[in-house]
Amino acid sequence: REWVLKSSLLVAMAVYTYLRLIVDHHGTAALQALRQKEVEFCISLLRERFMDCFMIGRDLVRLLQNVARIPEFEQLWKDILHNPQVLSSQFTGVLQLLQSRTSRKFLACRLTPDMETKLLFMTSRVTLHRIPPEFPTESLLNSPRIPPKFPPGSLPNSPQRDPGGISVLSWNNLGFFCLPQSNVAASNAKLALFYDWLFFNPEKDSIMNI
Repeated sequence: REWVLKSSLLVAMAVYTYLRLIVDHHGTAALQALRQKEVEFCISLLRERFMDCFMIGRDLVRLLQNVARIPEFEQLWKDILHNPQVLSSQFTGVLQLLQSRTSRKFLACRLTPDMETKLLFMTSRVTLHRIPPEFPTESLLNSPRIPPKFPPGSLPNSPQRDPGGISVLSWNNLGFFCLPQSNVAASNAKLALFYDWLFFNPEKDSIMNI
């Protein structure tokens, strides 16, 4: 813990990672005990170093929604909504958090090296029409991919490029690769996209970040 507290970025990444893991740790007594330790760890960091956690951006809201029924997080939500100053004098409320975009480095910290290599290849070299149906999504993601059902003629033949010249795939291509079988995971992905769209600021955001 002392090692984590030495870096603001490490504090934020630890909270980002464990908030995601908490929802999966249930069932057996061992997992329940582990989850309670993770809850206490996250709550202590969120209450003691909230502005460090604030750098996570709007994805923090989505992650906290997933654990909102846990008593400790339920109380934290009450403070965020009704008494934000108790967390930090710089924090004005949930809207301030929603208006802050989540940096790519937080998304990257959840990738294994193998996932990172394959995703980099997918988003720079492969078009949707060339993605093999046997591509190993099951080994990279927690749940299998659903076979895509896109109308003919609606799919791009080549990667799109942003104004800076960086080759990226459209959301259709990424949807083919990442669309999960779990309804909960699909809802979380849609909510993240919705937040990015709802709070998009053309003056400081880029459409390529959604």
